[in-house]
Amino acid sequence: MVRVRQADRPPDTPVEEAGRGALALLRDRRFGPYFFGSLASNTGTWFQNVAAILTIFALTRSAFMVGLVTALQFAMQLVLAPVIGAVADRVDRRLLIIVGQTVGGTAAAVLAVLALLDTLNAPLLLTFVGLSGVGQAVTGPAAQALVPNIVGRADVPQAIALHSLTFNLSRAIGPVAGAATYAVAGAGAAFAVNAASFLVFALALAGVRLPRTRPADGRRGRLGVLGGVAYVRHRPVLVRCLVAVALIGLAMEPINTLSPLFAEGFGGGELMVGIFITCFGLGSALVAGWVGRLRRLMGSGRTGAVGVAALGVGMAVLAASPGPVVATVGIAVGGAGYLLAVSDVNATMQQGLADAVRGRVMALWSMCFLGIRPAAAILHGWLGDAFSARTGALVAVVASVAAALVLRGRRAARMGR
Repeated sequence: MVRVRQADRPPDTPVEEAGRGALALLRDRRFGPYFFGSLASNTGTWFQNVAAILTIFALTRSAFMVGLVTALQFAMQLVLAPVIGAVADRVDRRLLIIVGQTVGGTAAAVLAVLALLDTLNAPLLLTFVGLSGVGQAVTGPAAQALVPNIVGRADVPQAIALHSLTFNLSRAIGPVAGAATYAVAGAGAAFAVNAASFLVFALALAGVRLPRTRPADGRRGRLGVLGGVAYVRHRPVLVRCLVAVALIGLAMEPINTLSPLFAEGFGGGELMVGIFITCFGLGSALVAGWVGRLRRLMGSGRTGAVGVAALGVGMAVLAASPGPVVATVGIAVGGAGYLLAVSDVNATMQQGLADAVRGRVMALWSMCFLGIRPAAAILHGWLGDAFSARTGALVAVVASVAAALVLRGRRAARMGR
């Protein structure tokens, strides 16, 4: 049985300590290289994501196959995350991220060569996209767990928001740039950019030196691979956070899987797909610098609730949109809400964790947030083929409402303690 110490519990009060602002963190000699290296890697990943989506859609004309490509990128999170989380609590997390970047970069380089030689077909594409997912599975829990080791406790909410921003700012840059690269130079060039981006992050991390952290109570050895589950099981607030983030992942997936169908329905092509995905990232970028301040003003529970509400509204606007302009507005609103919700839930978890189990608990986060996306991508792809892209967006609205109810229960539980 795992006993949870009082010091390990998430804060009972929504009041947040004042930490450094976004610009100050970006100038930090540890967090700065981490942020910009992660941004480069995530941007390259979007080059590959868009190129893979457009390639498989051109080969098959199937939204289901698009969903399968997306699913393979995240399926390994479910398989490897528990083991990688345990490893992240035993070894240098920085080095573990470098290993993951090397695996992902190798898979991207092979895709680039196959595409440039004009020998890339659907089975090969699916195979190496899956191998790229292995690199993401190795990187994910370690990258999440590393953030509190880089900054102080008061800086954690804003640092997590900036870490989330690397995914969403890259979403604002990568899709359009990737679609343009695909249109001008072909899929091989887009895959090559991704391979190079992994190298950038690995080199950035290689120059960062962090103090070694060791568990004070020996908990690392006793809990093993399933230690995250045992730890979370005694903390209902964390259980609700994990359920909420899985629902958020389900709610935002139509932006990836159904963008080709929405663009085709509006009479657009590859560039419109990139614009849709970019607008989601732009919405996230607009609020990223305000997350820490909003949490201090509204409290952690309300911030997450506002976020999922905005995500649901954005998906509803997308579902009802008569044309691409209204659709992009809805997508941008959804992106802003997504970042608020994910950053709030992530910060609540990270601030309440002992470092000895941080890797394993954040592996559960990766399983819930990224691991849900294979099923979500296949579900939305099937809905798009069998019914319409708008049906998938409406399912995302339902998932947003469910996430809001879960977060409301989390807040009520904290107030009642």
